[in-house]
Amino acid sequence: MKNTTNLSTSQRLIKHILLWTVFGYCYQSAVNLLVKMALDAQPDYPMATALIYGLGFNILTAHLITKYDTVWPVIAAAFIGFVGLIAVPFILFGGSGLLATPLLVGILFSLPLCSYIVGLIKVKLSKN
Repeated sequence: MKNTTNLSTSQRLIKHILLWTVFGYCYQSAVNLLVKMALDAQPDYPMATALIYGLGFNILTAHLITKYDTVWPVIAAAFIGFVGLIAVPFILFGGSGLLATPLLVGILFSLPLCSYIVGLIKVKLSKN
């Protein structure tokens, strides 16, 4: 059995893409639940509430991404966001499965940004 340090770059990339795809499906399920929870709270501004919940969730997700993918965390976040917020809902439900455009854009772009910021924080904290 091969050790993971002996994997070629293409094999590591394939391994990462497969893991990111699975995580993207899980991410889609969680964001879908998050949006339902935001709507069930019946706030005055449901889109803004869902976006705030999404930002908080993306910070937690970014922590997991940077913890388990130390090689390409921002690329992983972008791929996971694309798979979870665009590919999976579109494949399963068609165009009607996608989030509202402002919410989709806000959550989709905040995940790589959160991953980048969390990665910087972890680097700064490890130096102390």
